[in-house]
Amino acid sequence: MPKRISDVSLHVYLTPDILDSVVHTVRGVVDDHLAEHDIFAWRFTLPVDADNCAHGLLESQWRTDNPGLDPGDRCTYEIALSLVGEPAELTESGLAVLQRRLVLGIADRAIPYSIHALHRDSYDFDENRERI
Repeated sequence: MPKRISDVSLHVYLTPDILDSVVHTVRGVVDDHLAEHDIFAWRFTLPVDADNCAHGLLESQWRTDNPGLDPGDRCTYEIALSLVGEPAELTESGLAVLQRRLVLGIADRAIPYSIHALHRDSYDFDENRERI
C-alpha cells in the first residue's frame, strides 16, 4: 500500500554548542509527535554551505538583529526530518502542528530559522512489481 512521505527542513543559524541543544529539543518534539501517530521518522543534521541562499538569508537576519556584532563561529545547519506513514496518519494539518511545535521549541533561543515541508506519496514497488 502506498505511503505518504513528508520532509520537514528546519534551517537554523547558530553556534555549534547551541546546535546540540536545538537538536535535543527537535528530537523531543518529534518523539512526542510520533507517540501520537503511527508514523516512522528519521532525522539528520548537516551544515549548509555558505553560498547556499538559506545561509545568506539567515545570516542577514542575524546581522540585522545584532548590528555591529561579529557572528563568530555561527553558521547555518539543516535539521532534516523525513516522516513516513499512512495518508490518514500523516496529514497536512498534523504536519502543521509538528512545525508549530518545532518553532515553539526553539523560540526561546532567539536564533534565526526557516522551516518548510514537502509532501509526496510513495509508490509501493512490492505490490506493483512485474513478475518475470
